[in-house]
Amino acid sequence: MVRELDLVRWIKERAAATGDDCAVLDCGPWGTLLATTDSVIDGVHARWHVDGPAVFGYKAIARGLSDIAAMAGEPKWALLAACLPHDATEEEAQALFEGAERAGCPLVGGDTAFGPTPYAVGTVLGIAHRKGPVLRSGARVGDWIVVTGPLGGSLASGRHKTFVPRIREAQELHETCDLGAMIDLSDGLSTDLHHILEASKVGCRLDAAAIPRHGVPLEKALDDGEDYELLATTRPGRLPSFATRIGVVTERGAVLVHPDGREEPLVARGYEHGR
Repeated sequence: MVRELDLVRWIKERAAATGDDCAVLDCGPWGTLLATTDSVIDGVHARWHVDGPAVFGYKAIARGLSDIAAMAGEPKWALLAACLPHDATEEEAQALFEGAERAGCPLVGGDTAFGPTPYAVGTVLGIAHRKGPVLRSGARVGDWIVVTGPLGGSLASGRHKTFVPRIREAQELHETCDLGAMIDLSDGLSTDLHHILEASKVGCRLDAAAIPRHGVPLEKALDDGEDYELLATTRPGRLPSFATRIGVVTERGAVLVHPDGREEPLVARGYEHGR
């Protein structure tokens, strides 16, 4: 059985891809373009006949906006491709695209089809920040590890269907901090932090007591997916009020430090879509 992370690594080896949240495209005199695409599949990310088509449209675009935020970019345009069930009504079709519009990025194109499994695919294009895009590979030893909000319980609470991409927060972090790396928390803190560590070839010490939580056990804050907060590393200094320091970047290893001082390896046990 193929695993998502293994497939992503294989694709990176064959394609001109960085493995970051967005593709970074040099458009010469026009600047740097950020491009990303995400899917919402019936029975995996949402349920058509339970959550409704508007959730499919909203989440397909919002996931892309979160990817743009993860690189501190400014989203500009969105496209939506959707497969509707054969028995979809006109009202359902319209609700799908109205949900996409509610994500707040202008829709400039897309495609529609009909088939047995409903899904929506959102493509979002944006422009890089004047200071440049923030990659996963820029974490430096001594950087603080920070997160933009509480974690855990997104799927159980339904927040994964209504989350607001942290575009404003990303811009403020890039303006006020010396960012090293950044990623959006779609797969869980434990897994997404390992993405940064692997790309940057560094380690970490994570303070379990400092991790903000949505009233859930530590394990859920570490491993639940689809929080869509931002995880960043930055040089020590002043942080915006929404950012919480939860650890430090080290030379090697990944260690979770408990309130009683006990240490254990930080293992990537996050959410894998569709598994």
